Amino acid sequence: MKNLNVSKYLHFQQVDNDIYVGWNRFFPSIFIFNTSALGLLDAIRDNKPVETNEEIEYFLKEFKKYKFIYEGEIDPSKTDFLNMVHRHLDELNQRAGDFYRLEEDYSVLKIVNDVCNLDCSYCINTYQPAGNAEAAVKKNFPDRIRTINNCVDQFFARKIKKGVREVSIVFNGGEILIDWKIIKNMVRRISQKYPDIKIKYEMNTNLTLLTEEMAAFFDRYHFKVNVSIDGYREAHDKTRKYYNGGGSFDDILKKIELYGKTNKKNTIKTFQGTIEHIDDFQPEEVYKMEKYGFVTARLAPNLLNCSGEDGKKKAKLMGNFLELNSRHQFQVTELLFTKVKQGINQREYQFSMNCRGLSGLPKLGVEINITTLSVSHLCGFIRHLAIPIEDLGYDIYNPELWQVAYKFIKQRMESMLKNCIECPLLALCRGGCILSGLDTQNRVNKAACAYQQEIWKIYLKKAYQDRKG
Repeated sequence: MKNLNVSKYLHFQQVDNDIYVGWNRFFPSIFIFNTSALGLLDAIRDNKPVETNEEIEYFLKEFKKYKFIYEGEIDPSKTDFLNMVHRHLDELNQRAGDFYRLEEDYSVLKIVNDVCNLDCSYCINTYQPAGNAEAAVKKNFPDRIRTINNCVDQFFARKIKKGVREVSIVFNGGEILIDWKIIKNMVRRISQKYPDIKIKYEMNTNLTLLTEEMAAFFDRYHFKVNVSIDGYREAHDKTRKYYNGGGSFDDILKKIELYGKTNKKNTIKTFQGTIEHIDDFQPEEVYKMEKYGFVTARLAPNLLNCSGEDGKKKAKLMGNFLELNSRHQFQVTELLFTKVKQGINQREYQFSMNCRGLSGLPKLGVEINITTLSVSHLCGFIRHLAIPIEDLGYDIYNPELWQVAYKFIKQRMESMLKNCIECPLLALCRGGCILSGLDTQNRVNKAACAYQQEIWKIYLKKAYQDRKG
C-alpha cells in the first residue's frame, strides 16, 4: 500500500455486528463497510502489505471516493473543504449579482408580523438582539396599508414582466391572524387586481384567533393552513400559554374543528411544534393526538438557552420517536434524519448553506414585516437585520438587501471555520440552522452542538437499519 495514507479526518461508528459507517469530517457522505474493510484501513495506516483481491480492490476504490484514504504525503480533505466554502460564497455573490442584473423575480413573497397573543416560553424573539424588529411603527393604518400594497405590487409587477402566472405567498408570525384586516385587504386586492395569476397561499398560525369569517375566507382562497401544537395537551399548555398564564390547547382544538367545518377538502391533519421541558415530556402521548384526526407531527427541540446535557437528553428523545414510529400509524418527523439517510453512499458533495433561508439568495424570496415595515432576504428568525422599507427607497428589489444578507452569511462561515473546524460533524452540520446550530449572531450554541453530536449517533444506526431492512 505504498503512497496510500488514511485520512486523520476519518470517523466511523459501529452500527451492527461487523458493520460500520464512516465519513470524512470534510466530506459528509456516509459509507457502509465491514470488519474486513476496517482491517484494510488499519493495514494502510500501519503500512503493512495487503494481498489484493476483488473485495480489496472494491474497498480501495470506494475509500478513495469517500476520502477515507489519499495518495501522497498531504491529505487534501481540509484544503478541498475550505476551497469549497470560499467558492460557495463567490457563487452566491455571482448569483445575487445576476438576479439584479437580469431583473429576476422572487420565487415567494413572505408576509410576517412581530406581534403575538401567546407568551411562549421559548420564543426566539427573546434571544434576538434589538434591531428593526423592535422599532415602533410610526405610520398610521392607512399609510401602512399603502406601503404594504406597494410592496405587493412590486412583487407582482416583476412576476408579470417575467411571464410568470403562478405565485406563492406565505404568511407567518409572530401570530399573523392579529393582522387579519391587513391579510383580508391584501388577498382581496390581489384577487381583484391580478385575476389571471394563480396564487398559492400558505399560513403558519397558532389558530387561536380563528373566526367563522376567517375559516370561510381561507376556504374561498384555497389557503394551506399549518397549525402549531407542542406535542400534546399537558406539554403544550406549559409552553404555549396566554399572557394570563392559561393554556391554549383546548382553544386550538376548537378552532381546528371550526376550520374543518368550512374547509372540508383541506382539513388540518398535521401539526408542528417545539419540545421545551424534557424531563417530564411523555413521547407516547404525542401518538394519542391521532384521536383528534392528526396523522403526522413535525416536532423539534428548543435548544436556545439550554445546557449541553439538556441538548443530549433532547437528542435521545428525538431518537426515541424513530422507534415509536415503527409501532404507530401516526408519525413524528424530523428533518435531520432525512438528511442523514440521504448522505449514505452519496458520492458527490458540494458545500452549501444548511437551509435555504440562510443562503440569503434574492431569488429564493423576500420577507416583508408588516409590523415594522421592513424587508429581508434572510431566514425569518434573523429579523434584527431586516431593513426598513423607507431606507430602501420603498424598493423591495434594492441590492442593499443582498449586501446585508451576504455580510451575515460571510460572518457565519467565518464563525464556522473558527469554531467548528475540529468537529466530526463539520461538513454535515455546516453551522446548522439558527435553531440547532450557530445562533442569530453566529455564536456557538453549546446545547445545539451537544444535540447534534448525540443525534448523529442515533440517526446513523437507524438510517443503516432502515436501509438494511
